[in-house]
Amino acid sequence: MTSTKASVFSTIVNELTQSGDLRTWSVIVTIFGDLAQNSTDSISGPLLSVLTQPIGIKPQAMRVALHRLRRDGWIVTVKNGRTSRHLLSDYGLEQSLIASPRIYEQVPEMPENWHILAANRKLTNTHKTLIENGYLCAFPGIYIGIGEAPADTSNYLVLEGRLTSIPPWLQKRVVEQANVNDYAALGQHLTSIRRMLDGGFTSDPIETAVIRSLIVHNWRRIVLRQPDLSAELLGNSVTTTCRALVRDLLESLGRPSLAELEMAIGKP
Repeated sequence: MTSTKASVFSTIVNELTQSGDLRTWSVIVTIFGDLAQNSTDSISGPLLSVLTQPIGIKPQAMRVALHRLRRDGWIVTVKNGRTSRHLLSDYGLEQSLIASPRIYEQVPEMPENWHILAANRKLTNTHKTLIENGYLCAFPGIYIGIGEAPADTSNYLVLEGRLTSIPPWLQKRVVEQANVNDYAALGQHLTSIRRMLDGGFTSDPIETAVIRSLIVHNWRRIVLRQPDLSAELLGNSVTTTCRALVRDLLESLGRPSLAELEMAIGKP
């Protein structure tokens, strides 16, 4: 790698690590979720080290994170000669497949059907559960969801139909719950990276995998912590702009195969 090329790669990595929210175990989950999406896909220990080293993850931290992920049932480690190979467990693969549509999907069109749940405000666990399942809390005790209501609605008053009006106060609630500042900050970093790629920087397979993993990790950290409804209710907003940047960059970079990556570090 030439000094200029190395400098551009380093700048891109710095752009994507400025959030400081790079917990080692979470980064590893992102790497597997983006590069090892099939049940037979495995990543060797040496390749995982090469992919995490530019991010600043030290070997000891990676060993601790892998131990935690094995303990929590996310990954399985098998020996292949003297080399360890890691792959998502059935549970880890299931969780990755659940999250993938929200991470990689295009901005969805406005759904025709919606439902509103009115819940007992004293049931604090209800609020947490509904938010984790993608509901928008319009105001205390009132939640908006896409499509038909869930099968078990015994604890809710349910209204179903079409949204014919989206008032400014509801859009404001969406903004409050959609981490708009995080979207804006990530969008600025992604715009800088787009300029560098347009300026002629071409990444090799390892660099591509590192950059992809950091883009997906930063995006996943934001999009999985907000209601599914932000894009639909806000329309052309900073959230949809950021999503478009993510998709554009991932498509431009492409996804290197695991075989290609293992060959790049001299492993079969």
